[in-house]
Amino acid sequence: MDTTKTRATTLTPQRLAQFALRQLLPALLAVAAAFFARYQLELSDGVTPAYLAAQWPVFAPLNALTAFCLTLVLFALLGKWSRATGIAGAVFTVLSIVNYYTRDLHGTALMPQDVLNIGTAAEVMGSYTLKITATVVNLVVLYLPVLFIAWVQAMLVKPRKSGLPNQNQKAPQPEQPENAPQTTAARWRRRAVRWAGCAAGVAAILFFGYFSPWPLKPAATYGWAWQETYYKYGYLAGTIESASLLQNPIVMPDGYTDAAAAEAAATAADYTPAAPTVAEQQYPDIVLILSESFYDPSLVTDLQTDIPFMEVTKNLPNSIYGHTVSPHVGGGTNSSEYEMLTANSLMLMPSITPFNWLNLYKANSLVSHLESLGYATMAAHPYTNSNYRRDSAWLALGFDETHFEEDFPTAETYGNRPYQTDSATYRDLTTLYEAMPADKPRFTFLVSIQSHGDYDMNDPSEDLVHAGADYGVYDGEVDEFLSCMYLSDQAVAELTAYYTNLYETTGRKVVVCLAGDHAPSFIDHIADASIPENERQILERSTPYFIWANYPLENAGSTNQADPLNRMDLCHLGPTLLAQAGLPLSGYYNYLLQMKQTVPLHTAANDYMAADGTTHCYGEDAAADALVRGYFALEYNNIGTHAKQNQSLFAPLTNDD
Repeated sequence: MDTTKTRATTLTPQRLAQFALRQLLPALLAVAAAFFARYQLELSDGVTPAYLAAQWPVFAPLNALTAFCLTLVLFALLGKWSRATGIAGAVFTVLSIVNYYTRDLHGTALMPQDVLNIGTAAEVMGSYTLKITATVVNLVVLYLPVLFIAWVQAMLVKPRKSGLPNQNQKAPQPEQPENAPQTTAARWRRRAVRWAGCAAGVAAILFFGYFSPWPLKPAATYGWAWQETYYKYGYLAGTIESASLLQNPIVMPDGYTDAAAAEAAATAADYTPAAPTVAEQQYPDIVLILSESFYDPSLVTDLQTDIPFMEVTKNLPNSIYGHTVSPHVGGGTNSSEYEMLTANSLMLMPSITPFNWLNLYKANSLVSHLESLGYATMAAHPYTNSNYRRDSAWLALGFDETHFEEDFPTAETYGNRPYQTDSATYRDLTTLYEAMPADKPRFTFLVSIQSHGDYDMNDPSEDLVHAGADYGVYDGEVDEFLSCMYLSDQAVAELTAYYTNLYETTGRKVVVCLAGDHAPSFIDHIADASIPENERQILERSTPYFIWANYPLENAGSTNQADPLNRMDLCHLGPTLLAQAGLPLSGYYNYLLQMKQTVPLHTAANDYMAADGTTHCYGEDAAADALVRGYFALEYNNIGTHAKQNQSLFAPLTNDD
């Protein structure tokens, strides 16, 4: 009888106690450490206490167990709970810090799609001074209990001088060499059992948590705001859903059919544009500018500045002034750029950076629309062409020519800020504009760079504008940002003067449209907390825009009497610009313009905003619901993977139509 084998396989109370102490308890401690990781990630996301409390009793444990999956993978590879817990804790600490800065500077959580945007992100982050805030300190401090847990785990399995051998002690070597292969096989059996157990644990957590027919977290929760998913269900749960969308990032609206898109377009067949359509020989040139961080902080705080900083823009004669609502706060230029150029809402693409993920080849856009009307087209940006794959994306959209930093030779910056001023950018842009074909109407698109963050690059003595209100540690940033806005405002005067002179000397008509891409990254830190959260969120996304012409503009000075801020969704800006220029529209654009009269904002706060500035949830107004759902049906027919596109809905309408 093999007494050694008998001793090894007999379950005694002592062996059960040893198993609980050296195997089960370390595993339970690893789960406890995962709860710290879960809290780090929620803290880095800025989750409010109310949302944190609401994550219990289901989603807080689910997120912790999701974090525990990484520990299981590491334990399978390393065979030691202490190492697996310590390394997993370090990974989640770093991830939480990166997520904190991403959210603070970019306006959204760190998401899986950001991997493709890592080059741009690195360049952007390089321009910021990362502040070591109390939150960052807390994220690091929360790693200390994880390290303590890892130490306890190591002590629990530490070899002892007496008693039964633990899992890390080597078994006595047999005297007979022929028994050696059996020992090696036993080791591999133990590894196989460990790997299988860890794999089963990971699979069970992911299956029951996310991928079963009855998951703990609903499969599709993304709406307009990323917070609705990340705050309600937790960072890791939101990230898993975000990752699942990457395979097919365009969400099909509920109840979508191709017929629904055509029916929606038909409801706007009789829409009458705000300005009469002009003859082809009278098509004006179009200059469209996405202005970096062009924003008016007085929307959310009483600045009490010593001098006006947007006097030109707000009082520009022969213009329409208002605010477009951008898809993000504090970052996401490419998202605003995509909505501006295509009129497609990112509400159907909640987890992507558009230029990095979408196939833009021959996509319907302002570019394709104007080119079909005979326009020559140009896109320009006074910075690198690698950001957001702009060069290839612009060419895919159909721009005839693209220009980047090497084509902006005027080396003019503001103080120590490394970005070309708007004044210099506009001077270089007009040179490029003049080189475009003279026998065609021209469409020029510019993404500026002057006011890019961070806003602590200059000495305070170089500030041109000063806020009287006390913003604590953000005082310097506010003053430098306001100074940038002042320079942008003055540059608008220079640009409009150039085109005014062009009309007076040559008779060439030009319509200029400028809109901000997003607010500065610090805006939420200085916003008046007494403003209701719903309203404040929209205001933080409301960037100024104007439409100006160097010839008499049909609707100059018009505004929305019910909404003093004259707000509209950024997706509405392109169709509005074309309508004011008197250009032929498409069925898609007609629908958006008709919809804007009742629902001017469909991608903000509680699903949509009415013309009087009030926000509403779906189900409160059947007519408004139908307008919004009709728009999403049209958008999905335009870009959806499972739609049969009806191109007639997106091409310019002729008199015969």
